[in-house]
Amino acid sequence: MHHPLLKVTHIYREPRNTGVSIEGIFQTVRKDLEGKVSVTDFYCDPSLSRIGNTKKVSRSAGDINHITGDVNFLAIGLRGQKNILTVHDLGYYENPVHSRLKHLLYHTFWFRIPLMYVDIVTVVSEFTKEKLMRYFHYPEERIRVIPDPVKPVFRAAPRPALRERPVVLMLGTGKHKNLDGLINAARDGAMHLDIVGWPAPDEVAKLKEYNIPHTISNGLTEEQVWKHYANCDILFIASHYEGFGMPIIEAQAVGRPVVTSNKGAMLEIGKDSALLVDPDSPEQIRDAINALAGDNALYEATVAKGSINAARYDHRIISEQYLALYKELYNR
Repeated sequence: MHHPLLKVTHIYREPRNTGVSIEGIFQTVRKDLEGKVSVTDFYCDPSLSRIGNTKKVSRSAGDINHITGDVNFLAIGLRGQKNILTVHDLGYYENPVHSRLKHLLYHTFWFRIPLMYVDIVTVVSEFTKEKLMRYFHYPEERIRVIPDPVKPVFRAAPRPALRERPVVLMLGTGKHKNLDGLINAARDGAMHLDIVGWPAPDEVAKLKEYNIPHTISNGLTEEQVWKHYANCDILFIASHYEGFGMPIIEAQAVGRPVVTSNKGAMLEIGKDSALLVDPDSPEQIRDAINALAGDNALYEATVAKGSINAARYDHRIISEQYLALYKELYNR
């Protein structure tokens, strides 16, 4: 007897040209689950208000509704349904620049109320899970840690011999990403910085003032990002804050060693497979990069450990975890 497929609605923020990370992750999951569940995509309509989108989403409900991130409030329009919410990080919530009123509104309408209407929250790291429990007292038994997957585009690439002046890749340029720390580590000119993003004017000025060899590019496709991984010697992601730290496992999947922070989600994702540094110490950053560049055995060992680590985040493994979760919730 043929059973109809479980109907899952993936719910996204409005379509956008930049920041395709959330969309890219779940489009990969959707592709992996073809023939196992029937997935429909719902995108927020930028011409409607939040209330308008909340009304609209109720008409698109499936057997399971999965809010993929960044539009938590839509859970209000799905009350009474079986709902999953993915929380990627709490960086915006924790940002001290917001006024107390803005913080309270965000706490209430972005988290407190929507969380009342979801059955399960998925988070991408234990780091984010702990924060969700601490700030919102969300019950642990209703949280699942399902990490972000490595997309198939980030395939292994053979590496030419280590360059005299290593190319250090950095992806993303918000102040929390710590380009300042990398610039201070690179002041002796012994490395070339390949920066993907939009550095702040003060950062660009410093790169020039210190005469640091560098390239800056932005607005890249994923295939172009893969080329930057393939062309680099080392990935730098010693940020002050990451909810997950996707570039860690992308670089490891491509076959490049990683220098990352000794705290938060980056420690969790990279602890046994990357070089860990204090993000506030340019000396530690410089020493880690120099150690990799100057010691072929250390370089190769770090790449090998990274490859093993990245395999745990293979997109097929992650997609199966979502499938199991959809079935679990449906059968309740």
